[in-house]
Amino acid sequence: MHHGIRWRLAATVLTTFLLTAVPGSALAASPGPGRTPAPTVAHDGWTVPAAAAAPVPASEPRLVGAGRMDRPAGEDVRFAFDAHGFATLARGTFRVSHYDGGRGGWFAGRIDCLIVAGPVAVATGVVTDSTFPEFVGVRKGFTVYDHGRHDRVGYSWALDETGTESVPLCLSGAPYESVASGDFRVTEWFPPTPAG
Repeated sequence: MHHGIRWRLAATVLTTFLLTAVPGSALAASPGPGRTPAPTVAHDGWTVPAAAAAPVPASEPRLVGAGRMDRPAGEDVRFAFDAHGFATLARGTFRVSHYDGGRGGWFAGRIDCLIVAGPVAVATGVVTDSTFPEFVGVRKGFTVYDHGRHDRVGYSWALDETGTESVPLCLSGAPYESVASGDFRVTEWFPPTPAG
């Protein structure tokens, strides 16, 4: 079956399932009755799910965790994600900070797309808050390669000198940065495809 047709069918199946079987309030990140919330870690003043938490059966794609990139002394670059859901039905949050010699800033926002294949997640999100006002409203892209103790991260603005260029949904760069500390967990999941 042609990939474009398969993709549209998969998205239609998932949308139908969510609209008919899952109440809107259930899409919130609630642990549900009788369950305990997942452990969390603090990241630059922001709490995200701990990537090292015990795996759970996949019912949707996931990208969670926080990490500091491998940069020269004095430079501090961090990413944190709490992203769940398939394609444009994804939801969650992200936060990025970059400081060099005490100068820099951060931005944070809401996830609007997530695709996971194997150990790689590609996500996008729109900036809603930042120390750089010109970033607010810009869609940024992220790529995470979950590779045990050797995770890698990429992002869409590597060649964007202004940081104000939006990207299309679920578009980012290759995961070229190495993670020095922290951990990310990527969970693959695709909706079932119709038989035939």
